[in-house]
Amino acid sequence: MELPPGSNRGPRVDEYIRAVGLNPAGAFPWCAAFVYFCFGQAATGDGVANPVIKTAGVLDHWTKAGNRGVRRVLGATAKSSPELVRPGFVFIMDFGGGVGHTGFVEGVAGGRLVTIEGNTNDGGSREGIGVFRRTERKLASINKGFLDYSGGA
Repeated sequence: MELPPGSNRGPRVDEYIRAVGLNPAGAFPWCAAFVYFCFGQAATGDGVANPVIKTAGVLDHWTKAGNRGVRRVLGATAKSSPELVRPGFVFIMDFGGGVGHTGFVEGVAGGRLVTIEGNTNDGGSREGIGVFRRTERKLASINKGFLDYSGGA
């Protein structure tokens, strides 16, 4: 949780922001930094390099991942073929004007996603106050797409 709520700061949030090489005093939106941090923790535990693009920018992450050859499933494709979306994928939403939101897919069922998201709240804001497991995000709301860092086809 942010401390104080609404500040884009706090001990854990600052840790996420530092992981992507930024000074947390800038009070950055931190959902993409949370994704990078989590992958980094898992990679360290497995003794491998973090495969995720090091950025706090959601749309920057999408673009650079594509340039690096990370498998992407476009939002429109996922909407018509939801079976392509699997747990462990990173979702990317584009709100226009360079603004986005991201998080992890934990599960997919009946056109809805179970997600783990940073910088959100129970209502699904992209400027929330903490890390939340959400069960009401619709697959169709993911307008940009999904990133698959598993290396599988």
